[in-house]
Amino acid sequence: MKTTCLLVSLFVLAACGRQPAEPIGIYRLGTAEKTMVLEVRASGDYVLQIDGPDSMTEEIRGRWDEARSDKADATFHGLAWRGEQPEPARALWPVKFDSAGGICIDAAGSLCFTKDGEA
Repeated sequence: MKTTCLLVSLFVLAACGRQPAEPIGIYRLGTAEKTMVLEVRASGDYVLQIDGPDSMTEEIRGRWDEARSDKADATFHGLAWRGEQPEPARALWPVKFDSAGGICIDAAGSLCFTKDGEA
């Protein structure tokens, strides 16, 4: 009986706890002016490609780390956002994972990359 109660308690705690997101993959974000593709790699690296209508593809590369705090799920190194415009910078950018598995770059969750479907 004690074993059953212990197992039920552990199951309830596990179900109530926040499940870690799996950020590895390819994400897309389209704005009125640009299309962006973010590749998050298991090695801890990321590549952000930015395509605009009148420009060549720009690329920002850096590292990412899991953060797991109230304010961020991960941080991207070497990246800053000015509105909807990413740019390389000596900075850390905190991001949150949304419930659909996307990566949101703003605290309100209104500007989010969408994860590509599984191949």
